[in-house]
Amino acid sequence: MRIQWRGVRFRYTRRLLQEERRLLAQTRELLLQQRERFKQEQLLADSETGQLKRRIEESYERLYLQMMPAEEPEEAHTSGRMGDILVSQGVISRSQLEAAIASQVRYGGRLGDILIDMGFADSESLQQFASGPPCRSMLGDLLVSANVITQEQLEQALEFQRNSGGRIGDILLSLKMVEPEILYRFIAIQFQLGRIGKDITPTSTLKLPERLARSYEAVVVHQYVNRFLVAVSAPLQEEQARHIESLLGMPIEQVLATKDEMETFWADVYGSEMMHESTLKLSVEQPHNSAHTTFTKPQIIFFAVSTLLFITGLIASFWRTILLANIAVQLFYFSMSVFKFMIIILGSRRGSQFRFTPEEVAAVDERELPIYTILVPMYKEAQVLPHLLANIESLDYPKSKLDVRILIEEDDTEMRDMLKVMKLPAYYTVLILPDSLPKTKPKACNFGLIRARGEYVVIFDAEDRPDPDQLKKVFLTFRSCPDNFACIQAKLNYFNSEQNLLTRWFTQEYSMWFELLLPGIMKLDVPIPLGGTSNHFKMSVLKQMGAWDPYNVTEDADLGVRLYKHGYKTAIVDSRTWEEANSRFFNWIRQRSRWIKGYMQTWLVHMRNPLRLARELGLKGFLGFQVMVLATPVIPLLNPLFWLMVVLWYGWKLEFIPLFFPGYIYYFAATELFIANFLFVFSNIAGVYWVIADLKKKNQHFMNYSLVKYALLTPLYWVMMSISAYKAAWQLITKPFYWEKTIHGLDNTPPPGAGTAAEANGSPSGTSM
Repeated sequence: MRIQWRGVRFRYTRRLLQEERRLLAQTRELLLQQRERFKQEQLLADSETGQLKRRIEESYERLYLQMMPAEEPEEAHTSGRMGDILVSQGVISRSQLEAAIASQVRYGGRLGDILIDMGFADSESLQQFASGPPCRSMLGDLLVSANVITQEQLEQALEFQRNSGGRIGDILLSLKMVEPEILYRFIAIQFQLGRIGKDITPTSTLKLPERLARSYEAVVVHQYVNRFLVAVSAPLQEEQARHIESLLGMPIEQVLATKDEMETFWADVYGSEMMHESTLKLSVEQPHNSAHTTFTKPQIIFFAVSTLLFITGLIASFWRTILLANIAVQLFYFSMSVFKFMIIILGSRRGSQFRFTPEEVAAVDERELPIYTILVPMYKEAQVLPHLLANIESLDYPKSKLDVRILIEEDDTEMRDMLKVMKLPAYYTVLILPDSLPKTKPKACNFGLIRARGEYVVIFDAEDRPDPDQLKKVFLTFRSCPDNFACIQAKLNYFNSEQNLLTRWFTQEYSMWFELLLPGIMKLDVPIPLGGTSNHFKMSVLKQMGAWDPYNVTEDADLGVRLYKHGYKTAIVDSRTWEEANSRFFNWIRQRSRWIKGYMQTWLVHMRNPLRLARELGLKGFLGFQVMVLATPVIPLLNPLFWLMVVLWYGWKLEFIPLFFPGYIYYFAATELFIANFLFVFSNIAGVYWVIADLKKKNQHFMNYSLVKYALLTPLYWVMMSISAYKAAWQLITKPFYWEKTIHGLDNTPPPGAGTAAEANGSPSGTSM
């Protein structure tokens, strides 16, 4: 008891406490930086000495660059034309041109501006060589004329654009016809802008406010004497450029940067802000919705008083107190069982899922499809990375409209090394999270969400194999639903169901949960505890909600409740994502204990004010919350107590056992034992039948009815759940935010539906893990 009390009172381990202090220090540093920005104009006004120093430094740099051997930049054929003309006309010398080009390689920018900055030429002498107004040629024509792509490739890209919409540059990148650096060089030529330098790192002490920089997609990377160098992903509008200049107090020069270059600059300049937003935003802005604090003081007092009253009751009247507690438990069992089975019945009815025919999916006008962000959090899963890429490539969605963001941790060196040597398509972005606590999946997803570009966003786990048409089905579902539907949950199941007994049990459970239970919850209109993957959100609503709670280890269930509290609804779509079922006992225990611990966290967070929660959810929603969130950890915790009594009675006929079940309590409990257990086993069987029947309609036969007979052994599976529940309860006190890693890639089963039939009917594709 002493250890538990200390665990409640001191919620964090020493490492977590140190991390909290570090994050608070970062917050103070951010506040100081904001205060410094208010002083920028005054600092600029008083910077004559600093400018003189900068001139001296740049003079030294010119001397250094002049002594360097010439390095031909990517823009050599463009800069070289103007530079060669200037040399031939005697405006500058060859060594001066080489020094200017070397500076251009390092920092980027336009050659003429660099020559003026280095004192090699003046604006008047360069004016006669200016190339005139921005080039009005189409980007594709520029690339063809420079022999970067062929006319046939351009026609192919234009045909793709006519069918699917999107920007021609993104299409060329998605079709792998041009490299990003070359494409952006020609976009720069088109708008008469400079390109960012190869080796530049942000050196300016001034930076734009983070929200403004995010809105304009602009980062200050360098400061010259007379202007700032600002990296942009697309040319700024005139009013945006003027706004930035007014904030900085000097003119700006825009230099185009690729998507990956912008991500690098953003991490360098705004890394601390990104970590603060992904880790502390919800706990600061909505502390009542955050699991940052596990037990509040009122909750500690409530549990302490309840325990004290129970002990007092045992002392005063032991058997009466035990009897009342047993009656309460039996009523809890009964109400939870009836409510859950009623939900399953609703889930089996028509209209509980959104279904679309292959013809309806094929009729989607791809020009109407929005940009779709896919978040893939990964940690030490290098072995499944090739399969992940293959599964995403199999998605039936215009690749030019995908924004795939792979999220990896800083200490995952194997994954980082692998990604360095891989040539990922241009619509992939690799984000490396700085090593910090809590090291959880929701924190990584928050980090990836900050600069995500999509209108919709979905999470896929590393081993996931979504149906190829899933994104289009979700698009159709959102279009069919009222505006208050903010999330679409796809159904999850397992491709390695036949691997061993554990995977068969797991498949039965998932089949019941996603085929019957969650659709029934949608039909009943109560809070839906979302699955950990394949939940699709409207980006704007997700950000408005504060995204995921980084301190909750089942962030999906928590977010489903928060969406409901704010008046948003969730729908279930008839599309599956196939995952790898845990096939090893201890690996399964780690995963399930984390899930149960997260349900405990979710219940504690939202029950801090039960009356307020009842008003927010309504009576039906409040009861549904208790059934889905409270019962999930409590029933596995209670089950071993009654199993023990059964063993003691039939093994040793201990005389005190009947005292727990006098008269009507015995008959009530016995009826509940047989009927409720039968219903739960039957529900698992029904879920499996439901999946197999649906797959047969699609001519897919990779699951069979042999799974059904293993449902008779389900009580052994419940024992494993109870072991996980007790582990979860202990970790809730000692390590509430600890994310137990699940090992993937333990299966060698071929992907379900592989082959022609699978491709024709929209089953998972890709190779096995």
